[in-house]
Amino acid sequence: MFRIARIFVVVSVSLLSVVQSALAQNGAKNLNQFSAPPPAKAAPNMCAEPPKDPSLWDKSVLFGLNYTDGNTNTTNINFGGKVSRDFENNAWLFQADYNYGAASTSSQEPRTENTNNVRGLATYRRVLEDDWFAGAGTSFAHDEIADLKYRAIVSPSVGKYLVREDDANISLEVGPSYIWEKLGDENENYAAARIADRFEYAFTPTAKVYQYFEYLIAFDDASQYIFNAEVGLESALSSSLSLVLTVRDYYINEPAEGRVPNDIMTITALKITL
Repeated sequence: MFRIARIFVVVSVSLLSVVQSALAQNGAKNLNQFSAPPPAKAAPNMCAEPPKDPSLWDKSVLFGLNYTDGNTNTTNINFGGKVSRDFENNAWLFQADYNYGAASTSSQEPRTENTNNVRGLATYRRVLEDDWFAGAGTSFAHDEIADLKYRAIVSPSVGKYLVREDDANISLEVGPSYIWEKLGDENENYAAARIADRFEYAFTPTAKVYQYFEYLIAFDDASQYIFNAEVGLESALSSSLSLVLTVRDYYINEPAEGRVPNDIMTITALKITL
């Protein structure tokens, strides 16, 4: 578990270094423009999203499908939606997705379900002075394969934007959480400490990387903890269509009976901006 956590920390630090380097280069370019003639105007990028009113909500849906038939038989479906807005120091995020998969090793055998989960979240932040913020979030998860009947989490938090630019956004937050869950036939409700971060960097007008992790550990039992993480790359194919590659890691130290603690998913999908 801690090796996985270290991997995501290393990735976060590396991405932060890339952002700082890029921002430094942009600053150098801004200084050089006073002593050098302006470059020729570039042709408009047809894949870049057109300018929009910042008061409007960002809305998108995502769909992925992988199907094979023959010596190997697989079906994988991914579907999700996202609505967000960051305007006048109020940031909202609503997101949900569904993932299903089945496979068999022979054309004579029926496909066996190997993925079936639903996840959703809603968060709010109020940005304060010096890029500090206060907010709250809630999330829900259901996973048939992990025998997770439900997990609901409520998390008030405080945090700070380490970088908050048009093309880069890095934030860190901490706070208490309360968790309701049913794993197998066991119900548990407990309070936990939570630390999380979010990162997004557009390294070109049409491509960006993003990363997220959260770590929750029970107040009354340090051996009971949850780790969720996501790293992804998004590249525009047109002004409203993008290709998305995402790797997700869900880890629970005390899984349901007969289940393993770690689940890793790799998703390739198309994103449609509405």
